[in-house]
Amino acid sequence: MTLSNKMKLLTLTEFAAAAAHAVQASGAVPENRQAKPIPAERMVRYYTARGLLPRPGNRGRALAYGRTHLVRLVAIKRLQGQGLSLDQIAECLAGMSAAEVEALAAIPEAAIPAALGDSDPEPEPARGAGRFWRVVPDRTEAVPDRTPDAPAAPAVTSLQGVRLSDTVTLLIDGPVPDLDALRHAASPLLDLIAHHRKDPQ
Repeated sequence: MTLSNKMKLLTLTEFAAAAAHAVQASGAVPENRQAKPIPAERMVRYYTARGLLPRPGNRGRALAYGRTHLVRLVAIKRLQGQGLSLDQIAECLAGMSAAEVEALAAIPEAAIPAALGDSDPEPEPARGAGRFWRVVPDRTEAVPDRTPDAPAAPAVTSLQGVRLSDTVTLLIDGPVPDLDALRHAASPLLDLIAHHRKDPQ
């Protein structure tokens, strides 16, 4: 991760406080009772686990959040205020560009911490992958013929682990796809797991 010397990132605690201020300053506090009005650290973790927020960067051993995280969180709260569910919000944001999300959030510049930047590349969740876990993939593929004397394929294989959230790790046998796309696609599964923990909205 590279970051300009003039830019800064926020720890989880700093980000939660900055997000709460930005939501209030933007007039994006949802009025419906099912949505928690003011962001807090648990909410940030929950949204990240669901793929609504990009995975944070790192600042030493601490998680690091930037402008994109702040803008998306305020946009989420604004959409919640319009009565959208988190699933609907995920689909809505997946079809929007970064500029469109920023316009939706409409955060006053004074409510954004000075010199708040982003790690590169842009930490925006990939689009169009939200249905991955709901659709059975077509696994039809050609299987090469093998002679009776040919040795069986080895039973040992190399697996790679991808951490999707604080409590979920996915094992992949083969090439690892784009990580942001993978986490966004896994959001329905993470939602199911998070639901049992009764995390806040």
